[in-house]
Amino acid sequence: MLRLSLLALALALAGCTDADADPDVVGGSVEGDVSVQSNETPDAVAPDLVADVDTTGPAVVEIAGRRVPTRAVVTDIQSGNRSCTLTLRQDGGATASVQADYSVCDSNAIIDRRVQIRYEPADLLAPSCGGDPDCLETETVPMAVVAEPIDG
Repeated sequence: MLRLSLLALALALAGCTDADADPDVVGGSVEGDVSVQSNETPDAVAPDLVADVDTTGPAVVEIAGRRVPTRAVVTDIQSGNRSCTLTLRQDGGATASVQADYSVCDSNAIIDRRVQIRYEPADLLAPSCGGDPDCLETETVPMAVVAEPIDG
């Protein structure tokens, strides 16, 4: 609801209101074929609004026996065969690498951004398998499943 209100406010400020609408057009409908085009690419998709992210929780949590940061600056993203890896710069300058779901790494919109990270335990192919898909060994790791920008 907040997003819709902000969108309506932005449109009103930009002069895109119904005040000058054609009185013959009922409900703002348009007759005929309508085509909507966008010049956005997957890398250009803007992150969700910062106001929707709760940053009041702990700065570090323990998931699957490992302590991982919940807020940090993403400095690098690398794709691997088990998951992708986020390199993070935490408050105070310490760095950490965490595994992330590929959906988190699909956009470059979080590189050099301070993010709030949510993790879930995930079972991945064990490193001892050497990438062999027939290997049955797994390990449970903290997997970043959401990384929302919080730096405005």
